Amino acid sequence: MNWKFAVFLGSALFVLNLAAFGLDPEKQAIIDRYKQPFAVYLSAINDLGSALDAVTTESDLIKAADKFCDQANKFVDEFNANKERFADSQIVKSMGEDPDSKKTMADYMESLKSKLVDARPIFDHLISSLSRHSDSREINRVRDRVAATFQRIQLLYM
Repeated sequence: MNWKFAVFLGSALFVLNLAAFGLDPEKQAIIDRYKQPFAVYLSAINDLGSALDAVTTESDLIKAADKFCDQANKFVDEFNANKERFADSQIVKSMGEDPDSKKTMADYMESLKSKLVDARPIFDHLISSLSRHSDSREINRVRDRVAATFQRIQLLYM
């Protein structure tokens, strides 16, 4: 029984490795390049969630929100740089017709979408935390900065 399971698992891993080799190295490099900014953004979200759990003062909240905005804006800048870098790339244009590339990107986007949906409570926590605090000059600055950052991120979807 264990032998059959080992053969099945080995076969499954072999097939998955073959699928990874099916993608042209140049196309894989471009996909990886597009993934890098999202790794920064997902890290920023995780850092924000951890920081919000540890917030004890208004100053802690301001630091957490500012750090998130710095990282999220870095994500937007890197995403836009990639978009410009590959705007006229023939390889990127050909990826739209390559089934392996399309599948790889679709799988990644589905995974990313799931992670962003899971992050919604962190953003809700940030907004509610900012709303609970007084209207000090610093809190108002951070509210405006968070709103501007979210607006920049939304522009990526257009």
